[in-house]
Amino acid sequence: MSLRVLHVLDHSWPVLDGYAQRSRSIISAQAAMGMQPMVLTSPLHQADDPSASDSVLDGIRYFRTFPEDGLDGRFIRSRTPILREIAIVRSLTRRIRTLLRDETFDVVHAHSPALCGRAALLAAADEGISCVYELRAFWEDAEGDDRRHLLGQIKYALSRSLETGVVRKAGAVVGIARAILGDLESRGIPSNKLFHVPNGVDIARFSPRPRDQDLAAKLGVASTPTLGFIGTFFPWEGVAWLVRASAALRERGQEFKLLIVGDGAEAPEVRRAIQETASAEYVSFLGRVPHEQVERYYSVMDILVYPRRSLRITELVTPLKPLEAMALGKAVMGSNVGGIKELIDDDETGLLFRAGSIEHFCTQATRLLRDLGFRQKLGDAAREKICAEKDWKSLVCRYQDAYSYAIRAARGCS
Repeated sequence: MSLRVLHVLDHSWPVLDGYAQRSRSIISAQAAMGMQPMVLTSPLHQADDPSASDSVLDGIRYFRTFPEDGLDGRFIRSRTPILREIAIVRSLTRRIRTLLRDETFDVVHAHSPALCGRAALLAAADEGISCVYELRAFWEDAEGDDRRHLLGQIKYALSRSLETGVVRKAGAVVGIARAILGDLESRGIPSNKLFHVPNGVDIARFSPRPRDQDLAAKLGVASTPTLGFIGTFFPWEGVAWLVRASAALRERGQEFKLLIVGDGAEAPEVRRAIQETASAEYVSFLGRVPHEQVERYYSVMDILVYPRRSLRITELVTPLKPLEAMALGKAVMGSNVGGIKELIDDDETGLLFRAGSIEHFCTQATRLLRDLGFRQKLGDAAREKICAEKDWKSLVCRYQDAYSYAIRAARGCS
């Protein structure tokens, strides 16, 4: 079925993060299977990519929502709470309406946050087109302030109400984790309109490769077992904690290097942790690397570590990066939060340690660092699982069911 799909995104490539990467993978795989996807990004994309313009990427048309000169444009640029969010929805709704009138689509597929979903629902309803909403994380968890204070409680309640309202009105809802769908059912959302499309990976791109000896020599890890982290330093990822846990591991006499690749909000705390633990000799903070070089850095890491803190967002949401490492046949270890437990079978395709427990981290890391055969066994099993269950070429077919359900619902046939 050659469905024409308009994807509405908060931001997209060339912004480099997991959100943009999942989006690009989905859209490219849909095009490869015969669908006709197009993309529209919200006004917030321009904040990360100011020179962005309407363009073609991977043979797919990308449209932008450009800043406006009126009140909405001023509110968006000033970041005025509530007024900013209202302005984003208004501006994005107008842009979606224009596209729906200029082009022909069978379905609008809006991706979280809820601002994209709200705008898509309004515009799609005006044009009589089905709307699917995809939840990657709950907006109230990702953006909510500290709920110990009244302002934080109000913002959380408003965000949660908006998210729930979008889900109720959407023709079908996609969740990237089973825990997200379970939470929606607890809010009274009918299970028959909920669809699971987990994070996936391009197994052709992320396939086992030899160690890059030149890079290993440059980084000083040619003959040393190496832990690694590649990703965005969100506060919940626990990268600074990993530095401190690694210092404790070193104190136990274990020889290793830790390579940290990426950047983000927690970067200053990561640098501080390295300084306070005097760990620069065996911990290298490498910052961002070119996207096309990521596999080279993976190749020199023996064990990939995902030390997420236990918070509501990490208990519900599955990360993308562990799937890349598993597809590469790497040994992986992560904290036992729900989002990681959904990906890793403990002692079979990776190792789990108790979130926040330095002692248990050291125990599990030591097992892997001292046993090359065990690392290889876990890596082989991880690669096998990813090939069988997480290839985007297979996962993307699930969207057909969600789209068909939404189209039937709009016709009163569900």
